[in-house]
Amino acid sequence: MDIWSFHKRMEQRTTLRTEQDMKVLVCPARLVHVKGHKHLFEALALLKGERSDWVCWLLGDGPLRDELTQQCRALGLGEHVQFLGTRSDVPAILGSADVFVLPSLQENLPFSVMEAQIAGKAIVVSDAGGIPEMVEHGTTGLISPAGQSEPMFHNLKRVLADDVLRKRLGEQAKQWAMHHWSIETMMKKTLDVYDSVIQRNITQRGGTRYG
Repeated sequence: MDIWSFHKRMEQRTTLRTEQDMKVLVCPARLVHVKGHKHLFEALALLKGERSDWVCWLLGDGPLRDELTQQCRALGLGEHVQFLGTRSDVPAILGSADVFVLPSLQENLPFSVMEAQIAGKAIVVSDAGGIPEMVEHGTTGLISPAGQSEPMFHNLKRVLADDVLRKRLGEQAKQWAMHHWSIETMMKKTLDVYDSVIQRNITQRGGTRYG
């Protein structure tokens, strides 16, 4: 990632506002089955029974919007979940959020997790695909089994209740991301691969690198 550019975009203003004492959860994901919104909403319904000082912003659109809107209404989440559609100010929104959440059922290495880490946010995710390679449970985020709403509820409840934990997870996620996701790191790893190939060829030929 171009981390410097992303941080500059984080500093830009967003038109989104909420009450001062409300915690903001952000879920940037297309409204499709594999992103697991259904299970997130079930977790949020449980969370609503424990506390009401939060709002969840859904960033992205997709074919399940009507179905998911109906599910929110049925679960009584109308005041807590906002469908914001496709946005061009995602970095700024992340900058103003408290928690990043992604309940995916299938994933590779989601770019949205990378952005949340660079933004220094506490991360609550499922264990789908390559996510456990990006997030260490209890260190850089909290992970629950994909497709299970109750464990995700407990993780959300935990991270919202503990300001110290939320800040620590965000800071450690950012430190990890600054090391792993920078363009400089990518260039170094790429050059290391080329160098290892060159060295292997030299060894096989019995020569020297410059001869």
